[in-house]
Amino acid sequence: MRRHAIRVLVLTAVLAFPGLEVANAEVKLGLVLAAHGSPAPPWNAPVLALEEEVQALLSETGPSPFSSTRVAMMEFAEPTIASVIEDMEREGVERALVLPLFIAPSGHSVYDLPAILGLYSDREMRTQLQEEGIAIASTSIHLTIGPTLNYGSLLRDVLLERTRELSKEPQSEGIVLLAHGDHRFAPIWESTCQDIGSFICAHTGITEFDFAFVEVGQSFIQEGVPAILGVTERCERTLVLGLFLSMGVESMAQNSEVSIGRMSFRAAEILEDHDIVFASRGLLPSQQVAIWIAARATDWVNVRR
Repeated sequence: MRRHAIRVLVLTAVLAFPGLEVANAEVKLGLVLAAHGSPAPPWNAPVLALEEEVQALLSETGPSPFSSTRVAMMEFAEPTIASVIEDMEREGVERALVLPLFIAPSGHSVYDLPAILGLYSDREMRTQLQEEGIAIASTSIHLTIGPTLNYGSLLRDVLLERTRELSKEPQSEGIVLLAHGDHRFAPIWESTCQDIGSFICAHTGITEFDFAFVEVGQSFIQEGVPAILGVTERCERTLVLGLFLSMGVESMAQNSEVSIGRMSFRAAEILEDHDIVFASRGLLPSQQVAIWIAARATDWVNVRR
């Protein structure tokens, strides 16, 4: 009789106060690391490796607050965002933080990702995703989208690390930062690049800096090469860094070519007479990225408490 009375009291309390959590009935949390994805496995590999790196960091001082931590790709690669969300729902996840592994706010983070997650919809967007073969998640999980990678000092810290890997005599060197950019969010991208350049110069003694947006590498010759040549005129040695998640600018410089009529121009030939060093890596691999992710995830958990 006493046990029955206790059960009734507990049930009454839960119904009366929906926010009350009974012991041992914790909400299961999920962490989704959403990246763009690429048809090239070498691009995907360091991104997928983040899953294990972040899990290890979140478990350093005890059990991770997340019952599931997964990397998910927007397109071109597996696992997809929709499939990861479906897996989490089968595992009983009730709330999930989705961290967009994009450099700064763009069409991908503001429009595409929320649409793929099923958080908003319009006919044009659904048609576009269907044409691209991208599945839209359908889930009862409560989803929260976190900040892009320009939040905090991550980009400055990693690009400073890349600069120090390449630099020999800062007083005679200049830097060019290349990024994809998004013209719809130009002020944010421009201020991000300016901030990174100023930070690197202040911490290295390098005085010359410029940046350019090269889309997905297609406009490397039209936009990137003029910026690079401009810095070579003022410096003995030029360091070219890429503000990309998982791609260096070295291969871009080696492979970029443009044709005008019957004439063909290769970036490597245009730049060959100058002392230019191209970074072979983007932000990844770098433990700083995993640390940033773990910190954002922990912040989200703590706010919920």
